[in-house]
Amino acid sequence: SLKIYQGAKVSASDISDSMSTEAARRAKSLGIRNAKFYTSDLESVSGKYHTVSCVDVAIHYPTSQMVGMITHLCSLADDRVLISFAPKTWYYVLLKKVGELFPGPSKTTRAYLHEEEVVRNALKSAGFEVTRDEMTATNFYFSRLLEARRI
Repeated sequence: SLKIYQGAKVSASDISDSMSTEAARRAKSLGIRNAKFYTSDLESVSGKYHTVSCVDVAIHYPTSQMVGMITHLCSLADDRVLISFAPKTWYYVLLKKVGELFPGPSKTTRAYLHEEEVVRNALKSAGFEVTRDEMTATNFYFSRLLEARRI
């Protein structure tokens, strides 16, 4: 329930200025006044927060940058991190390979897939323990959502 978080201060960023502007517009239309929206890349986000949430961003980061991204997110969080990523499984790898067979700009997703063990180990190395995990899905998009708490 949102009443639990009444009085919380929310800071939200997106690399896209139009997305940040739209989020601010929607928050205002819902009567949310305690949220600040701004445009920033993930690496430039700074500050300290009780909870850091990073949803549908990891798909844009190659595996070589994933651990650094998680380490940075954890450095911002006092208590909790929520992160989603596209898990690297044989099924999703196969789907990407099939997509590459079709010509045209929408032939395959550029989403990076990440091994769950790598993500969990990065959280653990940053001093966090996964306390909950879920799979999310739409018709053609799947992601793993992890909640981790500082230990």
